[in-house]
Amino acid sequence: MSIVKSEDSRKWINSFVAIVAILAGFVSIRFLEQMSEWFDLEAKVNHFLMVSQGIGIVVGLGTFIGIIKNKNASTHMQEVFDELVKVVWPDRDSVIKVTIGIIIGVAFISGILVGIDFSFRKLLSLIY
Repeated sequence: MSIVKSEDSRKWINSFVAIVAILAGFVSIRFLEQMSEWFDLEAKVNHFLMVSQGIGIVVGLGTFIGIIKNKNASTHMQEVFDELVKVVWPDRDSVIKVTIGIIIGVAFISGILVGIDFSFRKLLSLIY
């Protein structure tokens, strides 16, 4: 059973692009804030906070529009979505079994490494 339906492709792709655009705007705002700390831009630029947030909004919108209007990016994301629809997610029982197996395996390997570490510490404490 797939969580994603093939009819919802535009919704999921637009949501992903919106998240990328928000992140691009946020990163640009944080970058400008860091530049402000380094070069004291708040004293040199009037209304620096509004200017930096405006630049962040413009960068975010530019990123959104640029990705949506780019034909190569749109076709690539549509192909990725088409492959995602084909994914068959495991059922709950198999996830629980595999998780328990991984926990047991990690505990076993950790026990071996703890034993080796303990024996080397004892050996080194006898030497030194």
